[in-house]
Parts: sequence; C-alpha cells; structure tokens
Amino acid sequence: MPTKKHITPRVAEIMLLAATFFWGWTFPVVKDAVVVMPVFAFLALRFTLAAAVMLLLARRLPLWRKWRLGGALGVVLFLSFAFQTWGLVYTSSANSAFITGLNVVWVVLLRRGGWRVWPMVCLAIVGLGLMTTPDYRQINLGDWLTLACSLFIGLHILLLARLDKEQSSIDMAFMQFASVAAMSLLVSLLFEPTLLPSKWDSKIIFALLLTALGATVFSFWVQTHYQRFTSPVRASMIFLAEPFFAAVFAVGLHGEHISGQAGLGALFILVAMILVILRQA
Repeated sequence: MPTKKHITPRVAEIMLLAATFFWGWTFPVVKDAVVVMPVFAFLALRFTLAAAVMLLLARRLPLWRKWRLGGALGVVLFLSFAFQTWGLVYTSSANSAFITGLNVVWVVLLRRGGWRVWPMVCLAIVGLGLMTTPDYRQINLGDWLTLACSLFIGLHILLLARLDKEQSSIDMAFMQFASVAAMSLLVSLLFEPTLLPSKWDSKIIFALLLTALGATVFSFWVQTHYQRFTSPVRASMIFLAEPFFAAVFAVGLHGEHISGQAGLGALFILVAMILVILRQA
C-alpha cells in the first residue's frame, strides 16, 4: 500500500472504485440473507464482526477524544442505513436505488465549487434513472425516507473529506463500525423479534462474511483512508458505479434480465465518471 505521502488522487479513486465493487456485489447476496433474518439484526451482526476485525488490526482502543468525530461519522452512517431500510418497506427497490444515488446532488449542493461538474452530475442522474426505471407516477413515504438516506450519505462523504490526512483510518473505521453496530443492535432489540437467523446455512454465513469483511472492513476502510486524497464530488461520482456493479452481479447470481435501456443508463454513468475523473473537481 502506498504511503500517505505518495497517494495520488488517481490511486485514491481507483481504490474507491474497488470499494464500490464490493458494495455492488452485496445487493443480491443481502437480498437472500434478509429473507431468513431481520434487517437490523443482520446489520448488527455485520458491523459487530467488522468492528471486531478492525479492533484486532488496531491492537488498541482509540483514544476517547477521537470518538467525537468517529462517533459522528458512525451516527450519520447508521442513519443512511436506517432510512434506506425503512424506506424499502414502502417503496420499490428501483425507486430506492435511484433516489439513493442522488447523494451526489447533495454533495454538489453542499460543497463550494461543486457547480463545475453539474453537467456530469446531470448525465449520471439520467443514467441512474435509466438503469433503475423508477416509477415517477407515485411518490410515497418510502421515497421521502430514501431521499433522507441520500442526504445522510452525502453528509458522510463530506464529513470524511474533513479528516486530516494523518488521521488513523483504522481508528476512524473502527469507531464508525462500533457506532453502527451498537445502534443497529438497539433498534433490533426494540423492534425486531430475533437477533439470529431462522436457520444457519452457507448463504447466510457467506453474506455475513462478504458484507462484514469485503463491503465493510475493506470498503469502508478504503473510503475512510483514501477519500481524503480526492474531492467529495469526484468520490460521490465514483460511488455511482455501485448500481452498475449491482446489476452485473444480479445477472450473474440471480439471472436477472438487464434491458437495453438499463445498459444505456450504465453507459451514461460510466461516461460521467470518466469525465469527472479527467478534470479536477
């Protein structure tokens, strides 16, 4: 791994794209997993395992004074998961995917100078809409809840941009994971019937290992460590590759059909990402 002094924006953006690959992979895997266990119970187990791994890597607990920022990041990350999951109760997965992707708009709106990439943002939003084909005829409570999710994802991206380049990414990742695990556990205990799956099988074990180790330990550590070496707008545009990777794995694992319209949308997203990466945002 390159030292912090030698990490270039291009290297950071390649690593962020790798993290997005794992996030996209989890969509069909988690879809199967939550059939046999409640959503927040799954999140509690996922983030508890991830926090334990990060603590082993850190070999010590972070200093209490660091928990102010690490805990704040964890709260924002938890809220993004909570609103997205709650919204899915009332809206379709297509609407959820499209509205969640609007986090790039929040990043642009809340960050000074983000107007320079508005054309690419618009192209990516059109592409995301084509990929997910949301039903605009009916905007319901779930859509508004998912919009709140996209706001918190945008805030999480912007908060990570405030990290000092010398800040320990392992400590920050551990504090985020521990915070999400604790809050997910609390919600699960209060509102869900059980903390454990109805049955343990290879699918649920693989789902927990993939999401905890690949999509959490690796991906969120990468985001925490490398995002500070690029701009929030560029990072949020790279994260739009998530539905593209999700579509690829949906076809490969679930045999889902991807229409020509969805393929065109994926192309729009990729073009927008390339244009953003080629210029300094």
